[in-house]
Amino acid sequence: MTPILFQEKKNCCGCYACVSICPEHAIIMTADDEGFLYPMIQEGQCTGCGLCKKVCLFQTGYCKTPEKGWPIVIAAKHKSEEVRRQSSSGGAFTAVSDYILQLNGVIYGAAFDEQHNVIHDRAETEAARNRFRGSKYVQSHIGDNFQRIERDLKDGRYVLFTGTPCQSAGIKSYLELKRTEVSRLVLCDLVCHGTPSPLLWREHIRSIEQHYQSKVKDYCCRSKVNGWHSHTEEVELDNGTVNYASTFVQKHKNIFYAHVALRPSCHCCIYTTLQRTSDITIADFWGIEKVMPDFDDNKGVSLIILHNSKGKEIFESSEKYLDYRLSTERDCIQPQLQYPSVASPKRAVFWEDYCRRGYSYVVKKYAGVGSRAKIRAGIIKILQRTGALGMVKAILRSSST
Repeated sequence: MTPILFQEKKNCCGCYACVSICPEHAIIMTADDEGFLYPMIQEGQCTGCGLCKKVCLFQTGYCKTPEKGWPIVIAAKHKSEEVRRQSSSGGAFTAVSDYILQLNGVIYGAAFDEQHNVIHDRAETEAARNRFRGSKYVQSHIGDNFQRIERDLKDGRYVLFTGTPCQSAGIKSYLELKRTEVSRLVLCDLVCHGTPSPLLWREHIRSIEQHYQSKVKDYCCRSKVNGWHSHTEEVELDNGTVNYASTFVQKHKNIFYAHVALRPSCHCCIYTTLQRTSDITIADFWGIEKVMPDFDDNKGVSLIILHNSKGKEIFESSEKYLDYRLSTERDCIQPQLQYPSVASPKRAVFWEDYCRRGYSYVVKKYAGVGSRAKIRAGIIKILQRTGALGMVKAILRSSST
C-alpha cells in the first residue's frame, strides 16, 4: 500500500529527506500553486518500505530535552571588516567554514544560481563558499545534496552543512537511517523567520528586470548600505545600476514581513526553540544594542548558540577569527526562538488575489509599492490647490544654496 506522506500541507516542510531516502527513487518534488515543493509518490514504483515516513522528523515528532550546561550563547564579530561587510550579520559562518576548509572539508549551503534561484550547493574552496554568505529570503532547493553529503562522509571528509532547522534535522535523520558515520559532520542551522514562496521570488526578479529594462546581475537580501539594523535589499543590474532606495526593490521584503506568503509549515514550526538537533545555531544578535551597547557598531553582530561538545570544539577552533563575548539565554531570546511566525489573517485572500489578478496587483495591495508616489502626488495636488506649491519650492531652493 502506498503510504500517505502528509495529511495537510502544514505537515511538510519540504526538507527532501523522504525523497533522498527512497531506495526506489519513487518520490519526486512537485510545486503547488504557491510555488512550494512537496513530495509526491509515483504510482507503481513504491514498494511500501516505509522509510519515507520514518525519516520525517517533522511528522513523527521532535523531542529534544535540554542537557545540563547547554546551550552556550555567544555574541561574535569577525575580525575582518570586509568579511562582516559581505555577511548578513557578524561573519560567524565564514569563521566556522574557514576552519572546516582548513581540514580539507567541504561546505554545503544556500546560494543563488545563474537564474537567481536559491539552491543548496557544495563548496571546497573559499571562493565557492563565499556564495553561501548572506541571507536568502526564499526556500532553497536541496536536490541530491543529502546523498552527496553521505558520500563525502564515507570518503572521510569533514562536512559542514548550513541550512534551516528543518533541513538540518532532515539530513541528520537521513544519515541515521542510512547508518552513516557522522563524527565528521557539523550541522549548523539558522534562526529562521520562515521561508517565502520561490514562485513569488521569481516574480520579484522578473518584475525588476522588466521595470528597469536590464537583467539582474546580483541581489543582496540584506545589504548594510543603511547599516546592519536596517533591513535593506539591494539589486545590481547588468547596465551598472545599483538600487536600494526605491520601494519597488523592497517589495519582496515587505511581502516576507507581511506573513502572507510563508510556507504553511512555518506557522507551526517545531524548531522555534533553543533546543535544536544541530551542533551550532547562528543568527543576527538582535537586541545586542540593549544588552551589550558597546559591542554594537551597526556593522553586524552574530549570535552563536552551541548545543553540544562538538559545537563547542568547532567554535574554539574558529575563535581566532572572531572578537566575541559570552552571553546568556535570556539576552539572546528572539521571537523565532520562542514560537513560529504567525500567519497573516489575509494569507488566503492574498493567494486568491494573486491567482485572479497577478503579481503586480498583490504587490500594490500588500507590499505598499506605489503608495509613496500616491502620497507625494496627493501632497502636490493639495499645495497646488492652496497656492502654496510655489512658496514650498522657493523655500527648498533657498535652503539648498
